[in-house]
Amino acid sequence: MFDPPPTQRYPKKWKEMSLDYKLMFVYHGSMMVLFMAGQTLSVRQEILLTSALVVTLVLISLRHRRLTNWRWPPVLPSNVFWALFGAVAVAFFLYSASPLFPPSDHRFLPWYLAGLGIGILGILTSLRVVDISEADYLLRCRTIDQYGREIEPASELPRRKEIEPPWKKMIRGIYTVSFLLLWAVSVASFLFFGTAFRHGSPTPTATDTDPLTDHGKTVYVNHEEKRRIKYLQIISGVGFPVLLVSAAALHFVWGVKLFPNAPTLSEYWAERKRAR
Repeated sequence: MFDPPPTQRYPKKWKEMSLDYKLMFVYHGSMMVLFMAGQTLSVRQEILLTSALVVTLVLISLRHRRLTNWRWPPVLPSNVFWALFGAVAVAFFLYSASPLFPPSDHRFLPWYLAGLGIGILGILTSLRVVDISEADYLLRCRTIDQYGREIEPASELPRRKEIEPPWKKMIRGIYTVSFLLLWAVSVASFLFFGTAFRHGSPTPTATDTDPLTDHGKTVYVNHEEKRRIKYLQIISGVGFPVLLVSAAALHFVWGVKLFPNAPTLSEYWAERKRAR
């Protein structure tokens, strides 16, 4: 949280992606097709089709790992922490949509399955089971010589570790915590809105006096519910633009590394000078 984000190889072309990442695109695209076809399929049919697809993709991945002699690298406590955090975040995000779009409805189930797939990919990436780029994946593989012995792959040259001022680490930690809190507020506002709208009264009552509108339909909720939703929406609507502008200023101008593969202005100009 306080240390600079690790630099990773983010593939820009299809051929630079690992097989697992390509399979994720296949899965997500299939869920989009299933979402469009959800009007004619039942929940049971959608689950059966998705299960068959997942089994097929997993078998392809396992076979590829066996052929390339892939080895699971060591997992650090920080990897486990972010994997658990990702699991909780995905569950919270998907649950927040359930009051308005229940997963038991065949029209919305593919959306949940798509989101679940993205979440699982993030968890497996945190646990170092999946690499996004093919170059990173190949670093986990072993070459077998003619005698059946494993040959360790050539390691990369160690990168020079720059000493970062403590104030930059502190600002990065504050920004990360602020972003996570704002994200939680945004998801909570959607959850509270959906819950209130689902249980709202179609007509004003003695307790449900405040209107709440979604896609042209209006129900009435109590004043405290409406005020809570309003405050959460204001915080989200104002907070995210402020946070995005702050992120750009912190990273590019002040040199607080927030984006792993984006150079700060000082790094950019230093690279330009070296290139001359």
